[in-house]
Amino acid sequence: MKRSFEFDTLFSDIEQRLEERKDSIKPIKFKVCSECKQKKPIFKFSVNKRNLEGRTNICKECRSREYLRYYYQNRERILIKCKEYRDTDKGNRSAYSENYRKDNRERLKKKAGEWYKKNRKAIKKRNLKYYQENKEACLAIRELWREKNKEGIKKYNREYKRKQRIKNKN
Repeated sequence: MKRSFEFDTLFSDIEQRLEERKDSIKPIKFKVCSECKQKKPIFKFSVNKRNLEGRTNICKECRSREYLRYYYQNRERILIKCKEYRDTDKGNRSAYSENYRKDNRERLKKKAGEWYKKNRKAIKKRNLKYYQENKEACLAIRELWREKNKEGIKKYNREYKRKQRIKNKN
């Protein structure tokens, strides 16, 4: 049986730990958006090192609306600039992409395999839907492929039959 002074020391230790926890828990800070003038939790504002508070003055929702408004007002100019960039920088981007794929081939292959396994059902469903909607085109493409690869198909069939005969003899 524990004595009362042992209980008192245990209780005071527990109380002290609880007080330390209370001090370590940060209260949720709030900030007022300069655009919509609403008081919102601090995590609703983007991080900005230049600002004294470390957050932007406009909340994420208002900033998103602002970007969308700007985009739709200047859509043609933005699209022209993007096209110019794609056309002028095409070689640099493709060279970079090619080098990246070459350097990270195994990692990308593994990642693609994982993604396929995770999304297999959705991919099959999408492919089936496409096939059903475009059945004639798919059948025409298949027929063209058969015509184009007649020799390869014959070679494959001969090799397959040869292997089956050997397998059945054993």
